Amino acid sequence: MEEKDVILSAKDVDIEFSLRGKKLKAIRKCSLDIYRGETLAIVGESGSGKSVFTKSFIGMLDSNGFVTNGQIIYDGQDIAKFKTEKEWLTIRGKKIAMVMQDPMTSLNPLKRIGSQIKEAIELHRGVKGAEAKAIAIEMLRKVGIPEPEKRYNQYPHEFSGGMRQRVVIAIAVSCNPDILICDEPTTALDVTIQAQILDLIRKLKEELNMTVIYITHDLGVVANVADRVAVMYAGQIVEYGLADEIFFDAWHPYTWALLSALPQLGEKGEDLEAIEGTPPNLFVEIKGDAFAPRNKRALAIDFVKEPPFFDVSETHKAKTWYLDPRCPKFERPSNIVNYREIIRRKVY
Repeated sequence: MEEKDVILSAKDVDIEFSLRGKKLKAIRKCSLDIYRGETLAIVGESGSGKSVFTKSFIGMLDSNGFVTNGQIIYDGQDIAKFKTEKEWLTIRGKKIAMVMQDPMTSLNPLKRIGSQIKEAIELHRGVKGAEAKAIAIEMLRKVGIPEPEKRYNQYPHEFSGGMRQRVVIAIAVSCNPDILICDEPTTALDVTIQAQILDLIRKLKEELNMTVIYITHDLGVVANVADRVAVMYAGQIVEYGLADEIFFDAWHPYTWALLSALPQLGEKGEDLEAIEGTPPNLFVEIKGDAFAPRNKRALAIDFVKEPPFFDVSETHKAKTWYLDPRCPKFERPSNIVNYREIIRRKVY
């Protein structure tokens, strides 16, 4: 297999939060290599740890959250060891930028749009005044905002939701970051605008030669944008691989559950399949496979011993005892095995 350029590498990362005198372990021994120029999607239910994990890449954990173990290697540095805002400002915005899901919480309602973009440019690119303003106007044009000179002087409330998200993207990419993290960037938008925003991010990725990380629970978005997919559950990555491998050859039972809940696998007039049960309590130490209590096909060992990663292919790994050579013979769910045929039949 061709050797790929790893731009960021997380190794055995633990993240804990102090809440009311208790410790909540939100991320547990999480490891992931991110390759230069790829589009990676991190998927999972709300609370699975997607946002917390990626916020640790830019020092945006809440004040009661800490990386307690592991390394996050970027540009030859272990950024998990950063303690000060001065250290993080050498990375955040300048090298790794983030687009949040709700643009209204990302923009200051009392400041003009142009000044907010200009402020980011002056902070990270070392240019001031008229030159920074010219770059800001060009960024508005680049993200598809009409009449950028006029829009530069307007306030966030004068923009639609889709246009506000374009402004947030303009701020994020105005400093030519290496990595752009998009945290549910289309959740608050209607379907038509969602497609436009995804297309915009795709174009900017190619134009600016960025690596893009999507955080999402929407596998429909993943299918449209991702080169590679990492599936998270209860603070761990449980499966990762090329997008086609995850959609058409999934092995972790949690990945099966996510795929089975897709509308494409449903039958007209019948309820969509739901994932029974609730995620585990992260205040309590988890034994075995965290998904076992929700898995109808769980093995006895799933409740006792945590599985390692097993290779499905050179690019595809899953953290499940089903891949152990000693596992009793079993059949994967028929809709997962026949997913490609089901999609083909419904499309054509």
